[in-house]
Amino acid sequence: MCLLTAIGGWAQEIVIDGHRAPLDTLNSIWLCSVPQDCFGKDFNATVTYDSDVRMLVIDGTAVTNGGSYTFSGVTGGKNYTVTAYKGSELITGHITFTWLPIVELEGTFNVPYSYGTVRVNEPDSAYAEPMLAKVKWRGGATNVRGKNKRNYRIKFVNEDSTKANHRFFGLRNDNSWILDAGQMDFLRVRNRVSTDLWLDFARQPWYADSVGHVNNGSRGVMVEVLLNGAYVGIYNMCEPIDRKQLKIKRYDEENKRFHGVLWTAYSRTGTTMMSNPGKRYSSLKYLWDGFELKYPDYDEINRYNWTALDEAVKFAYRADNSDLQLRTDSMGYYFDLPVMQDYYIFVATLQALDNECKNIYYACYDNDGSHVLTMVPWDLDICLGANFMPRVNYPDMIKPERGVTEWMLHAPMADMMEVPEWREQLNERYAQLRKTVFNTDSLVNRYWAAIDNLVDCGAAAREEARWSKDTDLAMKPLNLINEMQYVEDWIRRRMVYLDENVFINEDPGPGPGLTGDVNGDGVVNISDINAVISFILAGKYDEKGDVNGDGVVNISDINMIIGLIL
Repeated sequence: MCLLTAIGGWAQEIVIDGHRAPLDTLNSIWLCSVPQDCFGKDFNATVTYDSDVRMLVIDGTAVTNGGSYTFSGVTGGKNYTVTAYKGSELITGHITFTWLPIVELEGTFNVPYSYGTVRVNEPDSAYAEPMLAKVKWRGGATNVRGKNKRNYRIKFVNEDSTKANHRFFGLRNDNSWILDAGQMDFLRVRNRVSTDLWLDFARQPWYADSVGHVNNGSRGVMVEVLLNGAYVGIYNMCEPIDRKQLKIKRYDEENKRFHGVLWTAYSRTGTTMMSNPGKRYSSLKYLWDGFELKYPDYDEINRYNWTALDEAVKFAYRADNSDLQLRTDSMGYYFDLPVMQDYYIFVATLQALDNECKNIYYACYDNDGSHVLTMVPWDLDICLGANFMPRVNYPDMIKPERGVTEWMLHAPMADMMEVPEWREQLNERYAQLRKTVFNTDSLVNRYWAAIDNLVDCGAAAREEARWSKDTDLAMKPLNLINEMQYVEDWIRRRMVYLDENVFINEDPGPGPGLTGDVNGDGVVNISDINAVISFILAGKYDEKGDVNGDGVVNISDINMIIGLIL
């Protein structure tokens, strides 16, 4: 391990089997990310350190520079006592292991971008070098004075300030990343797990046949973060939603012509609800009454295009509601209806109160062609009974037995619920999903798996110790297990309520079966994988083989079954 000069000390890192273990100066703990298969057993590792350190002692055993040491019975949260000697100086602390990636931010950050460095220590990767980046705080209600656990936007750059792409966690190779704090979420994973749920079942945008698979949501992983050497907890490090993810057409720089356009609704207004538009947009501004233009980048082209979005808002506001068939036909001209159906079911099921008309991205594939808008959810912290104002309790607003129409303020989705054929399609789609990803046990297990992952690697305890009773949480205790028990009860009650009161199927047929049991024998095993393979080879769609409910039978269904078996 190489000991670097630290702020107020001289031992900032230890390298164990090639993995950098940065020092958390708040708790005097060297936190090391290693593969998960190192846990639950003894871990024999090579330990190296700076030549100025004359002795390093771990749990009473002196370890030579470049020598090996066996960490006995590695488990999440287990500490190994460390004493390091440099001349007459010494530093004491502990080493502990995690299997989550560790992200280190170094710099002074605020609302505008400022330069700093970032290291991303992945458990399965070699030693992580620092990378130059522009970093800023991000967020709405979470980005105001007095907040402590901040969200960050990171843009990696070269020394000459040009973009520098980096790939992490097997995701995309890009310069732009986000660290989402889950600042107001007492579960800390609502956004990450709910977004993964959307990615697992939502149908592809209407133009996907032309461009290939579209990532119509933000992919990411849970990480642990140190800010200037101090532990700041669990974060969701994720890709932003942008042109590259959604594969909309590039802006034509040569001819100064708009093609793909991307907007987000960041505030709840009459315009973002599309029910009572306020002032008209200006082609000279990148903001319009709760909407923000995200692509093309207004800092780069200084031009703004609102055409397709404005048309959709005007239609929703002025639509003739008396002719239901005309309403349906016309709605399909402005909105990607299969995606809208999935969005409605998704938001209604999770009771995502902050996503019904805001925290939505709208993508236009090509402004020169069809103006159909596809919808993408973003920032799903306020769902599953989350108390969206930690200082105040609103039990009637977050109870699982709450109806949908009283808070679904998005005019196009609300208006379509008056069309009988649309409601029938929604009910059929919901019934299909109830057999797969929206099976009650499947939903509950999905969130429990995320919490168990944090508990088992020790990250949950570190997060709770760092942020419990913080002012971000209105001085309330943070206990992930307790919150997950609340969420499980909420989900089970919510699904009963939706089945009986919202998505009512007059002829439901067989009830939801065991997810992944393609051949119907009551167990999920290799036979079900073989059954899906048979459907694929036959080149036909069969609902039984569509395990993830995305409308196709393919390798994704096989992967889902494998995940259920494992």
